[in-house]
Order: sequence, then C-alpha cells, then structure tokens
Amino acid sequence: MVRLFDAYAGLLTERQKRILRLYYHDDLSLGEIAARAGVTRQAVFDSLRRSVSVLWLFEQHVGVLAERDRHARARQLLRDVERAVAQLADTDNGNLAPLRGALRALRESV
Repeated sequence: MVRLFDAYAGLLTERQKRILRLYYHDDLSLGEIAARAGVTRQAVFDSLRRSVSVLWLFEQHVGVLAERDRHARARQLLRDVERAVAQLADTDNGNLAPLRGALRALRESV
C-alpha cells in the first residue's frame, strides 16, 4: 500500500493523503486518526477503504508499479546473465567480446 501511495499520492485529495499517511506510514489506529480528525472511526474506515480502492484503480489503469516491477525483474535477469557470461569467460577461451558488448548495450537501455 505504501508503494501505491508513493506512486499515486499526487492524484489524491489532501484529506485522502492525510488519512492514508497516518494509517499506513505513521501506523495510527482508526480511533487515533478519528480523534485527530474529529470524525468517527467509521468515517475513517470508509475513507481508507475508498482511498485504497482509488489507488488500486489508478494502478489498474496506469500500471506504474507493474512497470517498475518489470524493470526490476529485467535488471535482475540481466545481472544473472552477466554473471553467467563472466563464469563462461573464466572457463572458456572463446571470444565473448560481442556478447559482452550486447549485454552492455542492454544494460544501458534498461
């Protein structure tokens, strides 16, 4: 939820941001948030539920987190391939320069 908030907080109202921040970042209870805001616990709960739904809707339509996760997986796979190429270079006297060049270009594009 914190990742969703960080990605889409700019699209929320100030009230939504405040309640989400107090609940997820500051770890306050519904009662503590309600006391600070001067509303009922049910009002805080309803606001949280609606705000979370909105965040998931943004993610479904925009996909910022999914894209970040795809990039992170691609970078990890690239590191794994580079490690395998380095091991291969240690055991094989073949010319791996073209493969290393291709990996370097791939890393720059990711």
